[in-house]
Amino acid sequence: MKSSLVVLFSLAAVAISAPVAEKKMPEPHPTTVTFYIANVECGECIGSITDSLKKVRSFTGLTGLTPDSGYANVSFDSHANSYHEIANAIATAAPAHGKAYVPTIKLKVPAYATGDNAANVDKVFAKQAANVKVDATDRAKGEFVVRFLPLTLDPAKNTPQGFNGGAFGHPIHDAPPKGLGLDFAIVREGVAKPAAKGK
Repeated sequence: MKSSLVVLFSLAAVAISAPVAEKKMPEPHPTTVTFYIANVECGECIGSITDSLKKVRSFTGLTGLTPDSGYANVSFDSHANSYHEIANAIATAAPAHGKAYVPTIKLKVPAYATGDNAANVDKVFAKQAANVKVDATDRAKGEFVVRFLPLTLDPAKNTPQGFNGGAFGHPIHDAPPKGLGLDFAIVREGVAKPAAKGK
């Protein structure tokens, strides 16, 4: 009888732990994203932004930011922290000159103006209206700027919060029927252009 109870308890323990074992942590997804940042005037501004970004657990580096560049290439793990969390860290950095830092990103959907693409892409953008505001800078070329809305972080969550790049990338770029199958890019600064063929 005793051994039967031990077996039953062991089976129950396995049954309880099985769903826990099935829940895998997301694969790391290290990325570098260009954030355009307004109101950066000096080294103190850059230091304040960097200090704030260091509070984001997956942040690994910032390059390219100067008062003249207007942008920063921020490296982090987008499966641990979202683009929105990075933008929030920039926006809430202590301003050195009284003006808050304003981060944005830029998108390109070259075929946006073709056929029904504009209506379909706009539907994708609309699904993130609680997190970001997307403004067209050139509809004919499919160029957009993304402005981040205020984000209230839940400290109990250890998954990305708010807007993440895949919320636009997958439904726009993935092949049908999952996505629209359109070329899509988040603009990146400071990357050397490939040499022309034959040179």
